[in-house]
Amino acid sequence: MLTASENIDFTRLRGPVLVFPHGVGFHKYVPDSESSGDRLSGLVPATALASGRVRMVVSHPAQEEQLRSVNPATAGKTVLIGDPQLEQLLESAAHREHYRRLLGVGDRRFVLLSSTWGQGSLIGARPRLPAEVLAAMPFDETAVGLVLHPNIWSRYRPFQLHAWFAAAEESGLLLFPPDLGWQAAVVAADLVVGDHGSVSLLAAAAGKPLVLAASGAEIVPGTSAALLSERATRLYRDRPLRPQLEATEPQHWQELLAERTFARTRGSIGRLHALVHEMLELPPQPAPRLRAADPEVRPAPVLAFTTYPDGTDSLTLHRFPRAVEPWRPDTDRAPGDRRHTVVDERETNLGRIGNAAVLVRSTVDKDPERWCRTTLLHHPRCELAAAATPDGCVAVTAAGDAFTATGAADTAALASTLYADRSAGDRTVSLRLGGAVTTVVIRR
Repeated sequence: MLTASENIDFTRLRGPVLVFPHGVGFHKYVPDSESSGDRLSGLVPATALASGRVRMVVSHPAQEEQLRSVNPATAGKTVLIGDPQLEQLLESAAHREHYRRLLGVGDRRFVLLSSTWGQGSLIGARPRLPAEVLAAMPFDETAVGLVLHPNIWSRYRPFQLHAWFAAAEESGLLLFPPDLGWQAAVVAADLVVGDHGSVSLLAAAAGKPLVLAASGAEIVPGTSAALLSERATRLYRDRPLRPQLEATEPQHWQELLAERTFARTRGSIGRLHALVHEMLELPPQPAPRLRAADPEVRPAPVLAFTTYPDGTDSLTLHRFPRAVEPWRPDTDRAPGDRRHTVVDERETNLGRIGNAAVLVRSTVDKDPERWCRTTLLHHPRCELAAAATPDGCVAVTAAGDAFTATGAADTAALASTLYADRSAGDRTVSLRLGGAVTTVVIRR
């Protein structure tokens, strides 16, 4: 039998049993159901080890020493395999652009948040962090994902989690399910914001830039999680988020962590495959080499923005999702007479629609100008309405002036370009959205 948990009734099992760590190493103390104290997470009970049928998989000789120091009965009951998850992450690196395309992050910087379970975890300590990151980082520059420990999904269930993160998901958050996609997300990420959980350890060992948003008191001293907690750059609550997330590069301590945590990095999948066949008394077979599975999560379209135009002939739009507006620091709410809200007609929040300065229809309409004029009649606070055309959009102002804009940008961005510069006459504007620059041609 194969199991990734030591919390099973080994007496009911017959034949050999191989126990995998359900994370990286043995770096947490958890409550002991058999006493009022704590125990080392992942350690198989001594009675099961005494049966002679149970073996424990480890990824580094230091883990064998650690286990023997806690329980001498583990001596001779461990097998050094390496870590198949790390091996898969490293071998999937060549497919990074493939994963990024599937996730829809484009050329944006992809920030992946990862949380283990418990009060000291990222979500336990900073539950609003996903919304705060989305509120602090311009939408066209940064994409954000979130990986939660399976224990969180099991305890709170998907309905509750989606309810908690509803505003963040409306703002484009990629919330990865517990069983699929997190590996591809790590490969695709430009930065991991984590805690003392195994995903953070794997990401750091794979060379991903990492900052630490939380760490728990349950960390076992001398382990890899302790090293990460001691060395990783901290994400401070009392400092602006944006510069902390932008100024991050891989650190030297990550190489040290990889050396102390993962031995025999390459070939671990093959060794594990061969061991299982040996235990089952089956003839050896070549192990398949599989890259990380494709993620199935897709971002929801953002239907409402607060937009800050910067410049004129060379225009930059800084767009922030309205759903996370309450989490934007006051210092980031830059004033300006061209700041405005842009809302898509698909938005279900009537308050956002009714207060929008710009309303847009992002699907091509048979009579876009008619839609614009009708929309302005129904929404007196609206100053400009824009409807998509095959090569851009048509827009009408509250004063009745009509414009067309063509360019390789979404309808909301084209509408914001028109709102920011409603000067008379035809003109050409260089529009920047994040790292992308396009030319917008405006005609009256």
